Amino acid sequence: MTTCTTPLANAERQLSDPAMARLVQDIGVPPQPAVVAALQAELGRDEPDLRRVATAVASDVALTAAVLRTANSPAYGLTRRAETLGQALALLGLRQVGVIVSSIVLRRLIPTDGPRLTRFWDVSAKRAWALARLARGLRGVDVDVAQTFGLFCDVGIPLLMRRFPDYGPTLQAANASKDEAFTAVEHRAHGTDHALIGALMARSWGVSQTVCLSIRLHHDMGTFHDPRAPEVITRLLAMSLLAERAIQEFAGLNSGHEWAKGGDAVPGALMLSEGDVLEWIEQLVDGFAQGLA
Repeated sequence: MTTCTTPLANAERQLSDPAMARLVQDIGVPPQPAVVAALQAELGRDEPDLRRVATAVASDVALTAAVLRTANSPAYGLTRRAETLGQALALLGLRQVGVIVSSIVLRRLIPTDGPRLTRFWDVSAKRAWALARLARGLRGVDVDVAQTFGLFCDVGIPLLMRRFPDYGPTLQAANASKDEAFTAVEHRAHGTDHALIGALMARSWGVSQTVCLSIRLHHDMGTFHDPRAPEVITRLLAMSLLAERAIQEFAGLNSGHEWAKGGDAVPGALMLSEGDVLEWIEQLVDGFAQGLA
């Protein structure tokens, strides 16, 4: 049998492989919660019923309070405060509230003990905000798609931390690798990687195939040269690199190795000049400094 060699073809094959169900079980990927399933069901309807969504979320008082707190945060920039869940839905829309609910539920399901995981959620919030900002400014990718990608793309990291006691050194080695792909380092040590686990979790939660493939491919720089890769996927990967670069700069760190591996592809993928890229990084860093994420 001929082996698929392009990044997109390999990702499609992996995500459709029935054997992956065993990996999902072995790693302990949390199943899709009922409230997220209800949101996905409404999003799939021709005419979503906001009242059904409000009822599903409102059944959990703590979740409702968290949704309102997040919706009224500077990250969403509402022109007036949402006092009820219905108002949040009306002001933000179902898809945005869906992203907020998924984010809150993920935090509940995945333990956050220790400074490493505290930083993980901080970076996750910054990435999701940055990707939304880029999607609004650059077009070509729906904002909720960009946010969902940002939310799930690294969710495999805490799951692998929980599954493998020695994953910490692997993560350090992957971050330090100048030439080898981040996921290749993980795979050599544990037989899997966080991009695959994140993609499988997103798929099990009903996330779109576009986002699932983007999650799987976000460390595979060969995707930029794959003629079959849809533009929306290469744009998501390029925006992710931009967001990561801004997060690194805001933290006072040198440019990460991921930027060195794939940063050259960002201007072409996003149809920007080198100056535009630097300007976007500066804008994102300013947003972080203002506490928008």
